[in-house]
Amino acid sequence: MKAILLARVSTDEQETDGQLLKLKDYAEKVNFTYSEQDVFDFHESAYKTQREKFDAVIKHVESQKEKVALVVDKVDRLLRNFMHIVPIQRLLDDDKVVLHFSSENLIIDKNSYATEKFKFNLGALLAQYYSDAISDNVKRKIDVKVKSGEILTKAPFGYKNITIDADKGIKTVKVVPIEAIVVAKLYELYATQTYSMSQLSAKILEDYNIKLGKSMIGRILGDKFYIGIATYKKKNLEYPHIYETIVSEHLFNQVQDIKEGRTKWDGKEKYRGKEFHYRTLIKCSVCGYTLSPEEQRGKNYYRCTQYGGKHGAQYVSEEILKNQFAKAFKNIQLDKNTAEKVLKDLRDLNETSYGISKDLIKHLVSEREAINNRMLKLLDDKYDESITNELYEKKNKQYQSQLDEIERKLTNVQKVDRAFYVTANLIVELAKHSAELFKRSEPHEAQLLIKTVLQNVTWDGKKLHYDYLEPFNLLANLEDSTVWGGRWDLNPQPPVPQTGALTN
Repeated sequence: MKAILLARVSTDEQETDGQLLKLKDYAEKVNFTYSEQDVFDFHESAYKTQREKFDAVIKHVESQKEKVALVVDKVDRLLRNFMHIVPIQRLLDDDKVVLHFSSENLIIDKNSYATEKFKFNLGALLAQYYSDAISDNVKRKIDVKVKSGEILTKAPFGYKNITIDADKGIKTVKVVPIEAIVVAKLYELYATQTYSMSQLSAKILEDYNIKLGKSMIGRILGDKFYIGIATYKKKNLEYPHIYETIVSEHLFNQVQDIKEGRTKWDGKEKYRGKEFHYRTLIKCSVCGYTLSPEEQRGKNYYRCTQYGGKHGAQYVSEEILKNQFAKAFKNIQLDKNTAEKVLKDLRDLNETSYGISKDLIKHLVSEREAINNRMLKLLDDKYDESITNELYEKKNKQYQSQLDEIERKLTNVQKVDRAFYVTANLIVELAKHSAELFKRSEPHEAQLLIKTVLQNVTWDGKKLHYDYLEPFNLLANLEDSTVWGGRWDLNPQPPVPQTGALTN
């Protein structure tokens, strides 16, 4: 039989060599075969919420064409959280695996006796307890360190972590003089507002022969550790620390204000709050970046930012875009007779798709009650031992599947029965007056209408392209085509003057 060997420890200080030797000896003793790809040897914490390596083992077992043996030293080497028993139990139920715990003389498969399953489940519970105990210890250590102002992570640039007594776990943080000088200099230079990140990097390299990248400088200029506040991101903690500070709080706050101001670059701040109809709504069909609005000589224009590279993007006036959007809404405008017909068609389509019917709901509820009664009787039969556990599991699974299907149907039917008629009427009313509403709309109203009706709006320099959202794709050009929906484009008005040549 093919085997998969799993050796696991919780910390980097522990080793898996001893486990692996025992597992390989066990596999040889019972004549199991395995390859190097079937040996999993890793460190993974007992209290990690995500166990990526554990998941990799599960996937490897699932990928096997035949039933395999998963060989582990002890139950607590396989499970460190009781919730992790779920994927293991699924593999057992599907008869994909048999578990061999070599040091505990325990073998678990789909047909194991109750006493064996009890030992396995008890091992899982003890593993969960051990995991929780470790987690509690970690929390207590964090609380103690926070209250005493000790660091919980690696110290930032300008400091170094020092171990005073390894046996007692006594550690501290000391300032690195030359690095502290560099940190202080970075804050002082940046506060002058005459240095960019690139210029700061070059200046530090020239003056101190220390190479710092722009991202590193950015982190230094935002780290509160330099003013006496430690952070622990894993727990979202901030607390005063006991170590020497490098930067004054006043200078630190000054730098933060400058950094925040620079993120609001002049181009953005100049137009922040101004009413542009199509801000953030249109992307460039060439590079995918959003068209940026701009006011020139009292009129609004849009152009691709070309952040992805220059490609000759030209300005387009808001008026041209408005005319093309207006035609998009005109395509879905319906007269009274057509609107009534569409509403009826939508209702018929909905009723055909979901079978909206009070009789259907009544039938599904009745069927659900009957299955629940059968499941209760099945449970009684199991406790009376009039049926086997295997038969109980098989029938219970069958009934649960039927219940899930009934609930799915009820949800669909009731949801549509409750909301469809109101929604359909609103859609048709919007379609009847869409063009008029768009023409009269304020900027925020125009944006809402576009988001309600259109998607994937792009500009190729000459034409506006878009898709209609459902169900408006059914209404577009309804009178001209029996095939509803699709991609649409409109011919623009005469071109706007190019960059630098805008006229009134």
